[in-house]
Amino acid sequence: MKKVLILSCNTGEGHNSAAGAIGVELKKQGVEFEIADPVGFRSERAKTFVSSSYNSVIKNVPKVFSAIYKIGEVYSNVRLPSPIYYANSLYAENLMTYIIEQKFNCIICTHLFAMEALTAIRKKWSLTVPCYGVLTDYTCIPFFNETVLDGYFIPHEDLREEMIRKKLPTERIYATSIPVDKKFNIKMSKSEARNYLTIPQDKQVLLLMGGGVGCGNMLELCKELLKQDDNCIAYVLVGRNSELIDKLEKAYRGSKRIYPIMFTEKVNVYMKAADVMISKAGGLSSTEAAVANIPLIQLLVYTACEEKNVEFFTAHGMSEKTENAKDAVRLALELIHEKEKANKMIECQRNTINPNAAEAIVNIVNNCNEAAV
Repeated sequence: MKKVLILSCNTGEGHNSAAGAIGVELKKQGVEFEIADPVGFRSERAKTFVSSSYNSVIKNVPKVFSAIYKIGEVYSNVRLPSPIYYANSLYAENLMTYIIEQKFNCIICTHLFAMEALTAIRKKWSLTVPCYGVLTDYTCIPFFNETVLDGYFIPHEDLREEMIRKKLPTERIYATSIPVDKKFNIKMSKSEARNYLTIPQDKQVLLLMGGGVGCGNMLELCKELLKQDDNCIAYVLVGRNSELIDKLEKAYRGSKRIYPIMFTEKVNVYMKAADVMISKAGGLSSTEAAVANIPLIQLLVYTACEEKNVEFFTAHGMSEKTENAKDAVRLALELIHEKEKANKMIECQRNTINPNAAEAIVNIVNNCNEAAV
């Protein structure tokens, strides 16, 4: 590989985080790369609209997103070109022109929109640049199977059968895990992490995460924690949700038990410092938790792909599931006190998730490209 284009999209932080992890590995191997949002090839206005609309729906009306996802699942089984395909085909020619002008010789996508645009390019024009897709949830999301790429990187071998049922070619499927930043696999003791973040060593620490957009029942979780335990403190990572952090700071100003944290690059250190984590069940954030080896409670904020993420994690012993704040806190406190149960969960995480997925993806792509020369 000489020059790689990584295509992601600003719908949540997960896709961009996966793209960034791949970029770090490319840089390590001395490969030139660029990360871009494919929707921007239509217009900056379109890119902003897509991002803001998605984030607004996820934060404010998650049930609407679930309903849209279910409709997508049904439509995906019809095997007709989807509205998603047509929408992303509108900027396909602009994207193709950029690929050719910038002389990219490999493209890796961490978002469906980019995969759809590349599929449109291949259907209309003769683009021979190898193209790959990275799946960032533990299921075949709607319309993933209508894309036509050279390879697909999926989270686990156990998902291969589902992909084949959805008509993806098995010889193009690579079970690598979801790429996460290497910092989540860094060796750091709980004591070291707490010293770094100035977190008390003698407290039980709960980490609450609502993803990049800060959704979920953060206020309810904090209320339940204060009801159920006197010795446990919580750090609440709200992502970029400024409205949520204002509510938390107003409700718990001066509190020595609830600590709201705005978007931070130190998520991995907070994971290392905490005893247990309660999080929405995003594919990327759940994988980061498994790589960091922190006992995990997955709070199902909406159904759609997150339901499948929970199903995979619980089936492999890597988490416990709940749908309400009261049970989430109760289960988290159980894991804090039942060390054997928590350690067994961590062992399942180590046995199931590959922490070096980004390296595996880059190596596979590199080998495929060399074989094609």
